[in-house]
Amino acid sequence: MNEHNLISQIKDLIFDTENIAWIGSADGKLAMSWEEFDCRFSQINHDPEEATQELAIDLVIVMKDGTWYERNYQGDWQHKRVPHLAINYRPFTYVSESDSPNGSWPWSTLEELNDVEEVAQ
Repeated sequence: MNEHNLISQIKDLIFDTENIAWIGSADGKLAMSWEEFDCRFSQINHDPEEATQELAIDLVIVMKDGTWYERNYQGDWQHKRVPHLAINYRPFTYVSESDSPNGSWPWSTLEELNDVEEVAQ
């Protein structure tokens, strides 16, 4: 077991913890300030390789700029941002690998599936 301190892990992830607005559940029903979280959970150690089993799956770190960190199913922290509509957005035709003329590969993006110009070349 490769244990790491939760607070140290968060401090390594987020260099300036002053930018944390709150930490809690993704639905916002449970929350506390960084200071309270730091004090309360300073002794929590966990194995990052087993983080999906040890830490609450809906634990989020919400930043003052509106972005947040959440854990993926491998237990790694991911920095998330609210998507914004681009000024020059365009409609798309394909949403799955099976109906796109670009072929099929795992984890395709909408842009990859709808890049018809690339297929024509």
